[in-house]
Amino acid sequence: MKNGQNIISIAEFISNDELLEFAFKNDTIDLVGIRNEYENMKREQYLEKHNHNVWQSKDGKWKTYLDDESNPRGYVLKVRTTEKAIKDLIIKYYKDKELDPYIDQVFNEWNNQRLFFKEISKQSYNRYSNDFKRFFPKDCLLRQKKFRLITENDIETFIKTTIRDKELTPKVYSGLRTIIRGIFKYGKSQHFTDISITTFFGDLELSRRAFTRKVVDKESEVFNENEITIVKSYLQKRGTIRDLGVLLAFETGMRVGELSALKKEDIIKSRKCIHIQRTEVTYKEPETNERICEVRDFPKTEAGDRYLIIPDSAITILDEILVLSKNSEYLFSEHGKRIRSNAFNRRLTRVCDDLHIKHRSMHKIRKTYGTTLLDADVDESTVAEQMGHKDIATTKRFYYRSNKSDNTKFEQISKALSC
Repeated sequence: MKNGQNIISIAEFISNDELLEFAFKNDTIDLVGIRNEYENMKREQYLEKHNHNVWQSKDGKWKTYLDDESNPRGYVLKVRTTEKAIKDLIIKYYKDKELDPYIDQVFNEWNNQRLFFKEISKQSYNRYSNDFKRFFPKDCLLRQKKFRLITENDIETFIKTTIRDKELTPKVYSGLRTIIRGIFKYGKSQHFTDISITTFFGDLELSRRAFTRKVVDKESEVFNENEITIVKSYLQKRGTIRDLGVLLAFETGMRVGELSALKKEDIIKSRKCIHIQRTEVTYKEPETNERICEVRDFPKTEAGDRYLIIPDSAITILDEILVLSKNSEYLFSEHGKRIRSNAFNRRLTRVCDDLHIKHRSMHKIRKTYGTTLLDADVDESTVAEQMGHKDIATTKRFYYRSNKSDNTKFEQISKALSC
């Protein structure tokens, strides 16, 4: 390096364990040669990470840029007298980043590792990435400090500030909490921090008043008893394959991704049931950022793999669908292509517009189905099985809503009070 600085060598970073592992993989016991070969390999790896050009200017000096978030341009110019010196600087820069990262680097390592080991799906990977961008802008407190310098007080201040400024609901906060737990658990395992995030959250006190309460339009949560009749009649009358798909959802409570992924082989008429065993998923490919929509050969959850009992009315609908989708692998297809889940949501929106009722998604049909079963006193274990839930508590908490008309409510209350 320039001005008499020592030439950087990465040999000091190479442990004996790394050398032995490298030697074993390469079937050699020449440790001196191994060290040189391994050091050269590591140097090349760091140089490959460099995302700026390296060039020699007219004065003979070697130049490049290094990323620097503190600089308004996002990078700074570096100059050295020799090509080796500039490469040594690049290697040291990336090695220092690896050993002393910022929180975004730790997050990326944690998220990438979980995807690599298939601990999460690509959908979850995308969701965590988007949540990190949302909650951790470049100017936020936790991105300004080296990860090792972040304190528990910094984390607490960041959490409370984020809840306040972004007006988080308890549900949204749980997503932020998941990311913070993951980052700091991984960071501690890599010796980037001494913070025990489990202990931290155990001691953290957050007032309920700090959270924003989401006002839910209860009338939009489910279709009421009058609307169910009107919508089902309208869908049956039109009778297109998309209409019949929406209608089948009313009769089965399937997730829209399950509906879209149904194959004809899943229908078991002899048992009056449908085998739910796959679902549609949409995600962005991490490496190319390409948006992918595909069928996954297992459902959303473990409890989602189920034999869904269907009424005779659903069997009639299925017969009509089979006529419209002949010569196709999937139950719902048009022009030889599978109908995607968003097509059913678009169709339902049009139906609501045509009937002049509140807009609702396909998921609201699922809530309507769960509510209908519970109101009809279907055994709770059966309801949970039909919904693809592990237990009835999930159904009751998130899927059970009153969908009685005002007249029915008036009659029920009047009857109850007259006893």
